Amino acid sequence: MTPKGVQPTETQTFEQMMERLEALVKRLESSNLSLDESIQAYEEGTKLVKGCRTILDQAEKKIQTLTQEGVGSKEDLEGDPENKDDELPF
Repeated sequence: MTPKGVQPTETQTFEQMMERLEALVKRLESSNLSLDESIQAYEEGTKLVKGCRTILDQAEKKIQTLTQEGVGSKEDLEGDPENKDDELPF
């Protein structure tokens, strides 16, 4: 069950999910919540963590793809006189 005013994780940005997760952690650490409230907060937190991981995994894959597309093959790099060992190719 999602509290009022909180969007489902599918429509939230990474930053929104992190803010909500931080708020949940503070609430769990500083309040005398009932068992049911604690379980609901924990459940929401686990969903947020899963959503954040999904976004980070997608970002990592995109970066890997962009890096591979930008770099090309090792032969391409060796033939480029402007490419130095201590510099990125882009």
